[in-house]
Amino acid sequence: MPDDSSTRSWNAAADDWVAHADENDYRNFFLLPRMLRMLGNVAGRNILDLGCGEGGYSRELAQRGARVTGVDGSERLIEIARERARAAKLDIEYVCANASALEGLRDESFDVVMAAMSLMDVEDYPAAVREVHRVLVAGGELLMSITHPCFTAPVSHWVRDAAGGLEVFAVDRYFDRAAWEDQITGRFRTPVIRRHRPLEDYVASLLETGFLLRVRIPYFLFMRWQKV
Repeated sequence: MPDDSSTRSWNAAADDWVAHADENDYRNFFLLPRMLRMLGNVAGRNILDLGCGEGGYSRELAQRGARVTGVDGSERLIEIARERARAAKLDIEYVCANASALEGLRDESFDVVMAAMSLMDVEDYPAAVREVHRVLVAGGELLMSITHPCFTAPVSHWVRDAAGGLEVFAVDRYFDRAAWEDQITGRFRTPVIRRHRPLEDYVASLLETGFLLRVRIPYFLFMRWQKV
């Protein structure tokens, strides 16, 4: 498996992430419900949960009747995901692999690839997109969510008004590509590698690889792409 800065940092932060994942309001009340609605009926579908972490999304999908494979570059997160699937008596296959080299996954073996807040952190994003395209069946879908890049630009911050209230979000150096270490939230002790790419980078790689954009919803940016 390719060893890069993202897989190393998330392996180091795995226990921190697991300690707080179940109380992640963005995931529990916004990201997960939205992605499940976009997926619709998943019963009997082969779904790859790319960047599955401790397996929260994978378990939800399996409980709804999907045949799920979860992939993550962190050995520790995969270990925890397997433990939680066994505890829930769910049949989920978990594979430790880098998104840019999905070793052991056959060509055209998934109806859907779901990448929830994961592709924004991979080191080699174009390679990851090519691998997603490879493992999808013709007409299969990639459903992905990322933080909108306007909120991850190297120089960006909230500007307060005279009374101290939040007024506008200032963005600068949006077109610079950058990587840095940062805590996910203040509750995390261990930093992870965060990355910024302009939106054009995300879209260009997908179009060049042979995807068709079907749906785009901003803020946390949800995108539904179809292999053509």
